[in-house]
Amino acid sequence: MADTIPGPPSTYWHRQIYGCFFRDKHGLDSLDVIGEDNVTFETDYPQTDSTWPHTKKVAEELMGHLPQPTVDKIVRGNAIKMLHLDLDE
Repeated sequence: MADTIPGPPSTYWHRQIYGCFFRDKHGLDSLDVIGEDNVTFETDYPQTDSTWPHTKKVAEELMGHLPQPTVDKIVRGNAIKMLHLDLDE
């Protein structure tokens, strides 16, 4: 198995995996462990279990205590990176 997967799981997490959340305080409380570079805030619009039309309010309530650069990554920057979008950050 070491030939197929030579590194520990944490190696692949930071390089290949993104988590997403909405209405999930635990996800934000875990940022110090999982890092802020692989987490995104989802809206799930137009699904019925989404935060729409109150998405902005939900995001502000969940992330209001975080530094603005961290919020910017979670709500926009990380998705741009993950999807390889050619947008100005």
